Amino acid sequence: MLDVCLLGHGGVMPLPERPLSTLLVRFGSDILLFDCGEGTQVNWRASGWSMHDCSTIILTHLHADHVLGLPGLLYALANAGRTDAVTILAPQGSAERLQAFLSIVGRLPFELFLRECAPGEQLPLAADLTLTTCAAVHQMPCLAYRLDITRHPRFDADRARALHVPLEAWSFLQRGEPAAGFTPDQVRGPARRGLRLTFITDSSTTPELAAFAHDSDLLVCEAMYASDDDAHKARQRGHMTARQAAALARDAAARQLWLTHVSPSVEDPEDVARMARAIYPAAIAGTPGLRTLLHFSEEDAQRPHPPTPS
Repeated sequence: MLDVCLLGHGGVMPLPERPLSTLLVRFGSDILLFDCGEGTQVNWRASGWSMHDCSTIILTHLHADHVLGLPGLLYALANAGRTDAVTILAPQGSAERLQAFLSIVGRLPFELFLRECAPGEQLPLAADLTLTTCAAVHQMPCLAYRLDITRHPRFDADRARALHVPLEAWSFLQRGEPAAGFTPDQVRGPARRGLRLTFITDSSTTPELAAFAHDSDLLVCEAMYASDDDAHKARQRGHMTARQAAALARDAAARQLWLTHVSPSVEDPEDVARMARAIYPAAIAGTPGLRTLLHFSEEDAQRPHPPTPS
């Protein structure tokens, strides 16, 4: 399962009731952080989640409202007693600038690794957890990210007994590894649908992003502007309107939609949600502390293939 908590939902600059767009995801004992605008550690403390368990910081791009919180957050992780390494993932061309920026941090009790990611990469983060990247359309190199949890096929104990599979081989076969002269397909059922979470900000909408987010259990997507009148501005600046974000979620057949990265020019983020609901009725305006727990569905069918972008 994935435990998900939105720390903030604002774009450009933090406002008193609107911290910057940031997402926490917990998988097992690890916590992943998506983006790190100024003040991230403050909202993290308010969430009640442990900072000690943060293993990976995933940056969409290097605009200030997505990275200025890094020095303070790294200090907070150190003060939380973290000694295990922390990895920062960012788009290609980011490492040199991040190293210069983080030179102000000084000595940390853990190793810090910077890794650049290209569009279309797949990175195993943990057993059964994969991070995939996709090119976003913004004013600088920017990535959308998708987390996928693999769900193994159901193990058929009755079939294993009938085939006289030794008990000591069961765990290997259940994980998909051949053992004792048997193959997993002999004792496992059909493929089952896993879990998927997609995080998109900052970007204009594209068919490729809809395909990338296909069948997400949760899509966290930017909705910079509430009004359709700002569609031209959104395209110029590499952002989306509320209805564009909703159309992306609809085309992706996403099961949930959280709207984030709302412009300071939008007085009430609920205006963004109201506009989006005309296209995606279940759209939710992000708020600090918004949380959900994503579980495997009882539907065992394998995830369908996304439509080809036109």
